[in-house]
Amino acid sequence: MKRKTFYIKGMHCASCNILVEDKFCEVKNVRGVKADFRNQTAIVSYKGHLDKEVLNDTIKLHGYKIANPSSIQEDQEPFLSRLIQSSAFFVIFLILFFFAQELKLLPSFSASAGLSLTVVFILGLVASTSTCMATSGALFLSTIGKFNSGQTSVGENLIPAISFNVGRILSYGFFGLLVGFLGKSAAQSFQLGPLLMGFVAISMVFIGLDMMKLFSFSKLLNFGFAQNIFQRLEKGLIKNPKKTSFLLGAITYLLPCGFTQSVQLYALGQADPFKSSLIMMVFALGTTPALLAIGVASSFTKSSFYPMFAKAMGVLIFMIGLSYASNTLSLYGVDINPAQTFSPKVNVLVKDGVQVASMSVNARGYSPNSFTVKKNVPVRWIVKGEDVLGCQGSLQAPALGLRKTLTTGENIIEFTPKETGLIAFSCSMGMFRGNFLVI
Repeated sequence: MKRKTFYIKGMHCASCNILVEDKFCEVKNVRGVKADFRNQTAIVSYKGHLDKEVLNDTIKLHGYKIANPSSIQEDQEPFLSRLIQSSAFFVIFLILFFFAQELKLLPSFSASAGLSLTVVFILGLVASTSTCMATSGALFLSTIGKFNSGQTSVGENLIPAISFNVGRILSYGFFGLLVGFLGKSAAQSFQLGPLLMGFVAISMVFIGLDMMKLFSFSKLLNFGFAQNIFQRLEKGLIKNPKKTSFLLGAITYLLPCGFTQSVQLYALGQADPFKSSLIMMVFALGTTPALLAIGVASSFTKSSFYPMFAKAMGVLIFMIGLSYASNTLSLYGVDINPAQTFSPKVNVLVKDGVQVASMSVNARGYSPNSFTVKKNVPVRWIVKGEDVLGCQGSLQAPALGLRKTLTTGENIIEFTPKETGLIAFSCSMGMFRGNFLVI
């Protein structure tokens, strides 16, 4: 048995390892492959003759190529250049956001509102053009390719294509449901809620930095366990793709990808099983068009425009991570998010010497979420629980020493403000916020 090391240009994540190993193993005489995106290498074990060009042809379609170590080093963009470009995108996004707010194009936006399903779908479209998704595309092509012998009809080719994507979407939905239950369990705990939100914030910040090529987050993690599970399942299922195309699509959830990981973290932070499931399904649905037209997506990843595009998406994920970090800090009474908006201050009603503040709680948060009260006058806070299944069902106000799990119907909270200033309140994960202005 002979061994030879090849340097592969374009590898940057664990999914690249899987794709390169799978494609190289299709070549005659190859007995085994061990790819390592960290070093951008692939060690090939083989018998007899091994044609380098044949190996290269198997991966070129997916945006990789065999190269000399020196050329890989030369192609690396200087850190300062990457930093300047990413900073420019950050400023551009901020300007666009505040410009849209001034024009009231985002009238109902709040930091807690997060991503709409439309934005999640767009992220799926963007993710489908990334080289992370190339492994899913290659698996899809190999599955459908089994039927392209010319003896099958278009309809017969279409069935496995649809089955593959349906399996992918339902798999994302199922795991999104599990993630949502995990988030909900943590959100119901006032101790675990801040830890979960902090974990989501830090992870999304580092994923964003990784996509901007400013910090190699993926190189610090070991994806070997998930990679081994995927490859074992793939090896068994690919033998009969006509019957297993649904399951082949389902196991693509196990493939490491920065976009997928960021959406998974976002879904986790929702602390709502059904909403998390819907988010993951919409994201997977967004990846479907490019999988069905994989050739177009592959050509996009090889274009000179793609690296800049990937940086811009990295900046967006980084900014979402910062928003989650702001949510975490708000749990401790620190509000640093300039994008956070509150409803106009409501002057509470005074009845029998007691200030009465009424607030509704539903899946959109707290309404109204801002009140004006007087110092040293008792406050009767009536919280009407309309939908308390998510993290909004856990209310806390650090200045009042308040931590309360809300129930459906009226929840009565009484306190007397002793000092002027703001009394902030939020859900257990800091996603929904409000305040009392004490005068």
